[in-house]
Amino acid sequence: MNTPPRWRRPLLSLGSYSLGILLTVLALLVGLRLDKADFSAPFQYEFDAILILPFVKATVERGSHWRNERLGAPGIQELHDFPVVDHLHFAIIWCLGQVWSDPVVVFNLFHLLTYPLTTLTTMFVLRRFGLSVPASLVGGILYAFQPYHYLRGQVHYFLAAYYVIPLTMMLALWICQGRLPFFRKTDEGNYRRALLTWDSLAALVIGVMTASAGAYYAFFACAFFVVAGIYGWIATKTWRAAASAVAVIGIVVLAGIANHAPTFRYQYEFGRNSRPHARMAEDSERYGLKIAQLILPVAQHNPVGLGDRVVLDPAALRSMYQGPQYKELTESEWDPLGFVATLGFLGLLTVAMIPIRKGWPIGPLSALTVFGTLLGTTGGLGSVFNYTISAQVRCYNRVSIYLAFLAIFASCWAIDRFFATRTGWARRWKWPAFLAIIAFGLWDQTNDQWFPDARKPVPGSKTVLDSRSETAEKYRRDREFFGRVEGLLPDGGMVFNYPYLEFPESPPYLEVGGKEKIESYDSVLGYLHTNSARWSFGSMKGREWDNWHRETTRLGLDGNYPRFLEKLCLVGFDGILIDTRGLSPAKFHSLKEGIERCGASFRELHPGRQLYYFDLTGHRKLLEKSFTHFEQEAKAEREAVTVLWLQGFQSYSEIGYEWKSHWGQKSGEIIFVNRSERTITATMSLTFRTVYKGPGELRIRGGEFWSDDLEIGAAPNVYTRELRIPPGRQKVAFRLTPLVNVMPTDSKLELYTITDFKLDERKP
Repeated sequence: MNTPPRWRRPLLSLGSYSLGILLTVLALLVGLRLDKADFSAPFQYEFDAILILPFVKATVERGSHWRNERLGAPGIQELHDFPVVDHLHFAIIWCLGQVWSDPVVVFNLFHLLTYPLTTLTTMFVLRRFGLSVPASLVGGILYAFQPYHYLRGQVHYFLAAYYVIPLTMMLALWICQGRLPFFRKTDEGNYRRALLTWDSLAALVIGVMTASAGAYYAFFACAFFVVAGIYGWIATKTWRAAASAVAVIGIVVLAGIANHAPTFRYQYEFGRNSRPHARMAEDSERYGLKIAQLILPVAQHNPVGLGDRVVLDPAALRSMYQGPQYKELTESEWDPLGFVATLGFLGLLTVAMIPIRKGWPIGPLSALTVFGTLLGTTGGLGSVFNYTISAQVRCYNRVSIYLAFLAIFASCWAIDRFFATRTGWARRWKWPAFLAIIAFGLWDQTNDQWFPDARKPVPGSKTVLDSRSETAEKYRRDREFFGRVEGLLPDGGMVFNYPYLEFPESPPYLEVGGKEKIESYDSVLGYLHTNSARWSFGSMKGREWDNWHRETTRLGLDGNYPRFLEKLCLVGFDGILIDTRGLSPAKFHSLKEGIERCGASFRELHPGRQLYYFDLTGHRKLLEKSFTHFEQEAKAEREAVTVLWLQGFQSYSEIGYEWKSHWGQKSGEIIFVNRSERTITATMSLTFRTVYKGPGELRIRGGEFWSDDLEIGAAPNVYTRELRIPPGRQKVAFRLTPLVNVMPTDSKLELYTITDFKLDERKP
């Protein structure tokens, strides 16, 4: 018997992976008509897509997304309180930026690159587990084109980059199988510790990649590793399976800590700020997994027709289920698996319930699938975790992409096994059958936005070409407008965004009588389209300059336009950009008339977005002449004392009026910030009261600066104190102990309020 040449196997592997990448790129090219795409405009240009696009721009232009001197003016945007720790993705983006200097081109290319990357990693894993080339090809392409991928798209930019998940799940399945990283199986069937093995190295690399590809995916990975360790312990009858799982979890956790190192360092120095990522345990119910959303067809699924007659309309079933008049739609509607994966998913759940011996790979796949479903489903284990441990993971529906991998693995393995056990003509149909499954799967998993040349046009619907063309035109108009605005500014000039929107995760802004909502990140567009201008939007909520923005905006809301413009000019703003879409016509008329009367001059209009730009340079020159010591006034404005309510407190008052009420949890912390070089004396007044019927002991601990023990109750307790605030930051911790039994009404556990907080600085 002739032995095949040693080069044959790697050459065949290279050929199979190349075929997978080729088919994926071809499907993208034809399905999205990339030959007609304008890569200089983002494919999606709204919602969270324009949250991530500035991060990409900063990474390409300056090498890091953590600090951005052109956002949060007159301060600097720092993301340490809202860490985006997808460093693996940012590394790829940085590499792309070394070739393409346009951040938007890089933004589009990275998103498209995640498709062949996912195909490649999925094929690699399936081949490692013994599936044939055509079976792994089917699995790779169908997993890459999951509806989860394109429905999240550039809006959930990094969630759509799930190419590491197959590698992560390979480790979990190894442990279930008895192939244990950091242990070696001896000829006698025992396990011995072995740190220097290829499996251990793979676990190290994949663990670091998992921790660097998104916090959600790292959390889900660790959860699956726990189950894999238990399963492997039972299957192999050795505790070393659990030890191997713990070691892999340790790698993910340590790598996660390393990714968060800039945040830990920053918050150690400046205080922990929980406001940007405040979550409620109840969110797990709202954003939980729904099995119906998994197995129903994708929304806007193309109908099956015979001539002009519709024979089958899968989209109608989805439409009936998610009718908005009956239920709130959340991102779980982006989780459909497609028909092939649905068969695998239902098959694994069914097998798990049948009391028979389950061999490899169905046993581990079914166990992990059952666990993933129990973890993610509404009211499941995820909700228990949120209420008992941490509420930071709220969108458990996102575990669906892990379930999709397990389900596709099961379907491809079953079909592969069918052909492997056949002989004669049936076996010769293996490749045609798998290619047919790819074609069917792509048709089934893509909606009416895909393959415009092969789709029958639906009256009133837009193809991908129509959507991209509209987006590109909108992007071009914005670029022209902001280019004109930047031409009016000095190099590095500052523009104040009005109205104020929090960063991050602001609710849309719309006054009564306003035309349309201003979405959370619309105010970042100026940064995207300019090269040197600085913008007030993007200051981290809860920090010093965020307080200043709120207080300054309040002056505009109250109609105190002279003081409003004075504060802007004192800190160096050169203009105001007003987004009138969310303002009532009466409010905008009053604002425009008031600031023009004070000396601001209207210069530019963006009719599409109803943006008005007003120049402040003339007004600032008048102020410089009218103030005897303008620079001293400007210094005092920049160095004014401010109080940060960083954690354990929440205000539900209007923007700029947060001082009226802060609701406190059992423990909390505020920080007094004196940005000057002198000690400031101030009189503080406030009112305490519990929000339940009964008293409580309030401990206030801030060292010599402010410490006290109080008993407060439901009746208002007025409190005054003189404070000497030295330069720097003074942390004050609060802790309330109820003296009666309190039954909580939600997971926030707010127990008391601090109202009418005032700090009157004594002039030197």
